[in-house]
Amino acid sequence: MTTSADILFQPFRLKSLNLKNRIVMAPMTRTKAPVGIPGEANAAYYRRRAEGGVGLILSEGTVIDRPASRNDPNIPFFHGEAALAGWKQVIDSVHEVGGRM
Repeated sequence: MTTSADILFQPFRLKSLNLKNRIVMAPMTRTKAPVGIPGEANAAYYRRRAEGGVGLILSEGTVIDRPASRNDPNIPFFHGEAALAGWKQVIDSVHEVGGRM
């Protein structure tokens, strides 16, 4: 017996995007990047989601290089060498376990 939810577990392909299923993790601003720099804890968090089978992970909300774009010191930056290196660590960690982000 199939249900309407079964389609969520089927692969999805659109141009160069190939996902193992149609489950997408929505972006959420978690305020878990100390002083705006994503680190090992962020990489581990997203890695666990990929290991759990999420088809596509959308990162949390980030801020640009404008003070007014940030209302909490732990919202991750999306600018600067340290923050971008942190995001690379997150992406690499997700990709290591076969996840897509």
